[in-house]
Amino acid sequence: MPGKLKTFFKRASKKYRLTIIDNLNYTEVFSMKVSKLKFWLYNLLILTLGIALAVVLIFFTPLKRTVPGYPSRQLSKMMVYNSMMVDSLANEIQKRDSYLQNIREVISGGIVEDTSFSDKVSPNVELKNVQSDSIFNELVGPDKYKFSYLQNPAQNKLLSEMNFFTPVKGVVVNRFYAAPGHFGTDIVAKENSNISAVLDGTVVFAEWSVTTGYVVQIQHSNNIISIYKHNSDITVKPGDRVNAGDVIAIMGDEGKYSTGPHLHVEIWQNGMPIDPEAYINF
Repeated sequence: MPGKLKTFFKRASKKYRLTIIDNLNYTEVFSMKVSKLKFWLYNLLILTLGIALAVVLIFFTPLKRTVPGYPSRQLSKMMVYNSMMVDSLANEIQKRDSYLQNIREVISGGIVEDTSFSDKVSPNVELKNVQSDSIFNELVGPDKYKFSYLQNPAQNKLLSEMNFFTPVKGVVVNRFYAAPGHFGTDIVAKENSNISAVLDGTVVFAEWSVTTGYVVQIQHSNNIISIYKHNSDITVKPGDRVNAGDVIAIMGDEGKYSTGPHLHVEIWQNGMPIDPEAYINF
């Protein structure tokens, strides 16, 4: 066996003269010495380089879209878009479930747990006139996290007898129209103005949404809920007890449906929208 292998390499290493001759005058144009081994090695090297170049062109250039079964550019964009929409939908469903759970806890008198809110406030936002009633907190004591307003029927009042705090002083640019589906009032004021709670209550939702930016929802007595939309930042979290006039958010221009810096405020009672201008002087 070693003898045959030695003979094979000897024959493969034998050099041959490759000559190119002009057919008209039979003069030698090119000449070189080459062996069978080098000839096959050169061919293998050229083949390897060709395969490597083809792989690079297919994987890193638009040529890959010519390969049968590879998705087109439009289909790839659609796949990425659908993936993002699925993620967004999952997040919105989770937020909605958390919101409904908070509502149930508030109604039943339970303690609302914060599981998703970050209380980090933008460093360029200056909070003004932040109010805190420490005396009230001391009087309430260990029961300050019992948020059920249905436990005391004496708290029920007519809306006309309730004193609503103005959430922000400004100009009303879009009024309440329940029929077209605009269930609140839009107020334009100075950008980064403080947004205040209209009544005492408990924060049941404080998160960011794609359509309306940072949103705060507060549960009040008499089955009243107030909603504040398009904020640039929020200063409360679900479960916080707030008093009328406490700063809960910063006015902004956030959300897909926003047309400029403003506050969209809604007031609901027993599941029905109420015109905020009927009870609040903006």
